[in-house]
Amino acid sequence: MSSQNGKERYVVRPWWRGRSLPWAGLVVLSIVLTGVALERTAFFVYEPVPVFIERLRVGRLCMLAGSAASLAAAIWSQVRGNPLWVTVCVAAPAALAGLATMIMTPPSLAPQIAGLIALPAALAGLVGGVTARNRKPGVAQASPEW
Repeated sequence: MSSQNGKERYVVRPWWRGRSLPWAGLVVLSIVLTGVALERTAFFVYEPVPVFIERLRVGRLCMLAGSAASLAAAIWSQVRGNPLWVTVCVAAPAALAGLATMIMTPPSLAPQIAGLIALPAALAGLVGGVTARNRKPGVAQASPEW
């Protein structure tokens, strides 16, 4: 499409590809859910009492939801045309902390150690995705003529 002025050109994108706020909200949701899950599954002393079992169940469900949100944000990041490092960083909570939570047994602190790497990486991906210019190869972009 072109505007009335013949010198200007722009590309009309669907609302979900060009907007940063809904994508950023999904990334923040995945970071928060992963943080809550890591807090709920952190045990230094584990005893099989109903309170600990319920806490572990809620933590694992939060980790499942956080991993799903992280993977959805990573797919959306790739569709938006973000750089590959942004997509990898946004997928880090699902790949590292989520996988460690689902594999390890409850007294293990491996998910929390993986979360020390995954959550800052997701935050870096969030900042990089919001500030990066979203460009798909082959799509004409309007250049400002001052």
